[in-house]
Amino acid sequence: MPSKRWLKRFARALRDLATHAHMRAELLPRMPFVIALVVSAVALVAAVEHRPGTEAEVASVDELPSVQPEEYSDEAAFVEEEVELEIVEQGFSMVTDDAGEEFVLVAVVVRNPHDGELVPGSLSIQTTTERGYPVNLDTIYLGWLPPHSTAAFGYVMPVGAGEYGVEDLTLEQLDPTMLYPSEFWDDELQLDSALLPTFSFTGLEPLVSPDGYRVHFRAETPEESDAQIAVLFRDSEGRLLGGLPAGSGYYGYTGGARTFPAGESAQYVDVTAEWIPEGADLDRIEIGPSRF
Repeated sequence: MPSKRWLKRFARALRDLATHAHMRAELLPRMPFVIALVVSAVALVAAVEHRPGTEAEVASVDELPSVQPEEYSDEAAFVEEEVELEIVEQGFSMVTDDAGEEFVLVAVVVRNPHDGELVPGSLSIQTTTERGYPVNLDTIYLGWLPPHSTAAFGYVMPVGAGEYGVEDLTLEQLDPTMLYPSEFWDDELQLDSALLPTFSFTGLEPLVSPDGYRVHFRAETPEESDAQIAVLFRDSEGRLLGGLPAGSGYYGYTGGARTFPAGESAQYVDVTAEWIPEGADLDRIEIGPSRF
């Protein structure tokens, strides 16, 4: 039989154990927290016991492009519009300079009937072969036109002797003509002061050397404006024969681009005789403004 001393020690140990357990229970939180703590512990154990396999841990993720921030602008939106270029008139003639080289003088008058700025497409100088196929001989590039304006362009095309007749030449539009609202253009253009001036022929003055004429005209513009000058020739019936370009670089023509003061001003350009086509009526010479 076990001794009484051993039983007393065992009983004392049980009491001490019960006392310590009671004291620790007093220090722990009450039942709701204990329940939550137990549930969390169980969930943690379950998660550890049922970890996914290595293959399940690897997931395929598609890479998506980062979203770019939207850009905002206070500038007014513009809409361009394709329109037909209104060719009012065109004409061609052949001239030969003092060195015997032949040139074709080309003149075209175009109009912008719209409220916006017009950017014309290029024009092809064409002829037709004996079989009826069109041939592009050269290209004219026209400058922009302010609203409700008319411009005259002159062009000089070098040719070989006897290649074709001017009566077979036509102008065909190569590129589309685009119409833009006035708000599209930069403020640097100062379109309010960039309207085409109006020109009117006032007379001729013969030149002593070289042989030719000084063509006088009057320019009128509400504000200072830049423009280039074209000299147009007509026959006695008023048919357009062709023209000289502004600033063409040919030695027989001077004038080019100019800045015209506000109001009316007297202007002139010199044209030598070799650049005046046969059949031209000198009383019907016209001066046209344009931009390239």
